[in-house]
Amino acid sequence: MILREALDLSKSIANDRLDMYELAKDKGLSDPDVIKISQQLDFKIRNIESILRKIRSL
Repeated sequence: MILREALDLSKSIANDRLDMYELAKDKGLSDPDVIKISQQLDFKIRNIESILRKIRSL
């Protein structure tokens, strides 16, 4: 279960990164939509790091 969550989150991070890259190419790095995706990525990355710490402690 926890591994599935990590895998799903990893896929979501990869998709968001691609979306952010394409949006930044079109609108620039300071666009509010690019910043919003970046903040969402930060949150997801912190979550997956937390999950990985839990897995390592098992």
